[in-house]
Amino acid sequence: MTLLPRRPPAYWLRLLAFLLLLTPIGFWLFSVAGLVTAVTIPLQHPVCCDSPTRFGAPFEKVSFRTAEGLTLRGWYIPPQNGAVIILLHPYYGDRMGVLRPAEMLYQHGYGILMYDQRASGESEGKIRSLGWLDIPDVKEAVNFVVTRQKDIRIGISGCSSGGAIALGGAAFSPKIGAVAADAPSPLSWDENRPDFQADPFHALTFTTYFHIVALQAGAYAPISTLEAIRTVSPRPILFISTGQGAEKARVQSYYEAAAGPKIHFNLPSSSHCAAPHTHPAEYEQALVEFFDTYLK
Repeated sequence: MTLLPRRPPAYWLRLLAFLLLLTPIGFWLFSVAGLVTAVTIPLQHPVCCDSPTRFGAPFEKVSFRTAEGLTLRGWYIPPQNGAVIILLHPYYGDRMGVLRPAEMLYQHGYGILMYDQRASGESEGKIRSLGWLDIPDVKEAVNFVVTRQKDIRIGISGCSSGGAIALGGAAFSPKIGAVAADAPSPLSWDENRPDFQADPFHALTFTTYFHIVALQAGAYAPISTLEAIRTVSPRPILFISTGQGAEKARVQSYYEAAAGPKIHFNLPSSSHCAAPHTHPAEYEQALVEFFDTYLK
């Protein structure tokens, strides 16, 4: 009789895990784990190989601390017109993602603070959190700008999660006088709640993933996107959207929730966060006219 070779416990655990993946439950667990990893894993790296030097802007490499003591790093361009715009990059990126809007604003005299959010680019942090933990950091970015010039006027702009962080940060930072939110994403669970009747598998997967991210981050969003809009009002808000589908409809609903001076600018032939590149002239005009009207 031939005896089966003895295997270490780790072998049987790996085999069990493999067999589990072949089941619907295993596939579901794999899907949840993949989503959680994709949105929380740090994306830290040296920021290169471009800078505001490309469009002739004098800039400094700067850093400031979060309330917990993390160091966030970025670039600062001094203003020529008495106003600074804080630029927030989309979720999967770093400050390089806002170089094009920075160039547009710089050409019209605006100062710029662009920085890498937590666990992105050259900034410290062990987890990304769908923008939730980045919202309080906006207040520290504002404090940094004020230390450079006390009577400075401050605006803020971002796309996707950057747009949501801009709105959330402005809600807690009254020194921010105007907000440009390009396709801001929904922040809270109520705004993200999936439809279990339409697609039970997706709904269960998304629900589990969303709350695991919150467990790992140690917090949910401190404010919903809608609550942020209502809190920012009556300060002016520029809402930007692209296409003719779900993004435009969502941004239109945000526009309707704002009480103060507000604009909804839509570029139907562009795509998510691509407008500064696909329609630079139109985007620049909308952005600069908005901040010129409400900050200068």
